[in-house]
Amino acid sequence: MTKHNRLAYKKQIVAILAVLTAFCLTGCRNTSKLTHDKSPSQQASKPASECVEISRCETLIANFSCTVDDIAVNGQLRLRRDSVIWVNLNKFIELGRAMLTRDSVFVYAKIAGRYFEGTYSDLQKVAGITTDFESLQELFLGEKDFVRKSWVMAEFSDWRQTVEVLDDGSMVKNKKYPYRADISARSKLYSGTATILYSKVKMNQPTTYPYSVSPVARKY
Repeated sequence: MTKHNRLAYKKQIVAILAVLTAFCLTGCRNTSKLTHDKSPSQQASKPASECVEISRCETLIANFSCTVDDIAVNGQLRLRRDSVIWVNLNKFIELGRAMLTRDSVFVYAKIAGRYFEGTYSDLQKVAGITTDFESLQELFLGEKDFVRKSWVMAEFSDWRQTVEVLDDGSMVKNKKYPYRADISARSKLYSGTATILYSKVKMNQPTTYPYSVSPVARKY
C-alpha cells in the first residue's frame, strides 16, 4: 500500500468512526411506557414447560456490521438502561470505541491515535450535534422505529423477538428489537449514509463496559 493510499485509508477510517459516533449520538425523544416484568434470574426456577415474555430491556448486548457509504466495519453495542452506552468498532483490529454516560461522552479513535472526552455540551462545540443520554438510550433500546432530526434521518426494520433458553429448559422471550437501521447523517464531522445490521442480540444479561485510552493518544 503506497503512502498516499495509506493516508486515504486512514481518513476513511476516521470518517467511519465519525459517522458511527454520530449514530451513537442520534437524538430522539419519546418516553415509551413499558411493563417491567421479572428478570431472567427470577424466572430460572420456572417449570420447563413455561415460557415467560419480557417487555422491558434493562441491558442490551448486540453485534453489528456497519456499512458507511462503501466501507464496511464490524462492532458491538452494549447498554445498561439509565447508566451507560458502549460501542466498539473493529476491522481485523480494533478501530475505536465510545462510552456514553448520563453526563459524559468518551470516544477513542484508536486507529487515529485521538480521543474525545467531555460533556454533551462540549460534544456540540466539536461535532455540531445536540443530544443527551436519554435520547440516545431510547434509540439504542429499539423503542422507536423512525427518527428525523435536522441533521439525521434513521429508519429501523427487521424487528425480531430474542429468545433465551434457560438451564432448566424454560424459555424467556424478550421484547422485539430492530435488526436493521438505515441512516442518513449530515453533521460537522461527516455527511453520508450508513446501514447497520445487528446480530446475536441479547437482553437482560450481565456485561462489562471496558474503556481506556493510550497514554500517547492526542485529544481532539
